[in-house]
Amino acid sequence: MKQMDMAPEKSLEQMVQEGVEERKRQLRRHKLPEKATLASMLTAMTKAELDDIRFNLNVTGASSLKKAELIERLCPAITAFAERWMMSLLEEEYQLFRDLAANGGRSEALSDEDDRLDYLRGLGFLSCGMANETLIWFMPEEVLAVFNQMDTEAFHARVLRNTKVARLAAGLLYAYGYLNYEQLFEKVCAHLTEEERPSVNFADFVGILLNASCWKNTVVALPQGVKYYTLIDEEELENEQLRRSDLDFADLTYEEAWAAGVDSYTPDTPPCRALIQFFMQAHGYGVLKAADVAGEIIILLQNGGSLQEAVDYLDEIGLMKDADKADAIIPLLAALNNATRLWPLKGHTPEDLMAMTGEGRVIPFDKVHKARVGRNDPCPCGSGKKYKNCCLRKDEQ
Repeated sequence: MKQMDMAPEKSLEQMVQEGVEERKRQLRRHKLPEKATLASMLTAMTKAELDDIRFNLNVTGASSLKKAELIERLCPAITAFAERWMMSLLEEEYQLFRDLAANGGRSEALSDEDDRLDYLRGLGFLSCGMANETLIWFMPEEVLAVFNQMDTEAFHARVLRNTKVARLAAGLLYAYGYLNYEQLFEKVCAHLTEEERPSVNFADFVGILLNASCWKNTVVALPQGVKYYTLIDEEELENEQLRRSDLDFADLTYEEAWAAGVDSYTPDTPPCRALIQFFMQAHGYGVLKAADVAGEIIILLQNGGSLQEAVDYLDEIGLMKDADKADAIIPLLAALNNATRLWPLKGHTPEDLMAMTGEGRVIPFDKVHKARVGRNDPCPCGSGKKYKNCCLRKDEQ
């Protein structure tokens, strides 16, 4: 019997790239409508795309409508939603809308690789079409009119305040991992000026975070709260935070929260810099690749991973083959762990928590597997939990 040839398994990178290319093909299948009205834009879309807008705008009682009837329902719903949604605009979105407005609502400069535009398209605020083999993005006249009417000096001041709120929220979540909306609102407001606080009510705050979650890569809005984008299990973290009810969240200065609120943040601490420099000098990494590897280790530690898991990760990517280099990296990892704001510790570093309460004691890494650790002793990873409730099972495995 002839054996069938099996297709080689695709890598994650290949699948992602195929998805990117398919998205580009989908965008380019539309022709640019002759008119830039909402009705013309929606008519050029598929029924499935219209259903996405209907769902995103919470247009009820319209699931069984035919396409023409659905378009008639969506046109006023989009403009009404735009009036509310634009109150949560961030500076990048604002500048995008300004550029479109300056060019009559059209742009050939927007990239078909910017998948954030799908978010705006899914709200009915933006679409695209082909004209003379060029992909042109456009804003419907009715949505553009809403923006132009709102675009005042006071409105832009609000946009800048929204952007500040979103960045501070991201910076705080970098330290804490997850907070419910009330907790995060209180902590963000603590970093606003006395003049700014009355201008941001709770409903506005939630709207800003919902928008930021869709537009930026730093936070993810959930039904009850917001998490930092690299947090794996928010339910487990929230339970851990509740178990530590006697421990307050770590205090962050404005400067610390602001700095950590940028995309792809890497902490500028001496241990982190030392680890990055080690990757560059010992392994020939460029600064960006070295920072990426350090960032992966920080993500692992913040999610409750142990130092041994950090070593295993470095082993997987081939950085533990040389015995001398492997020995040299151990104290660097221990120092990084001690100085990292850990989410199970409510944003405290192990060394800070040790200084405050005597918890979070970190045994030098070279002693972790050499010294005998009792089941009820503090875990050597620095979490502050007992060894039996933390890394014992991992070590046994």
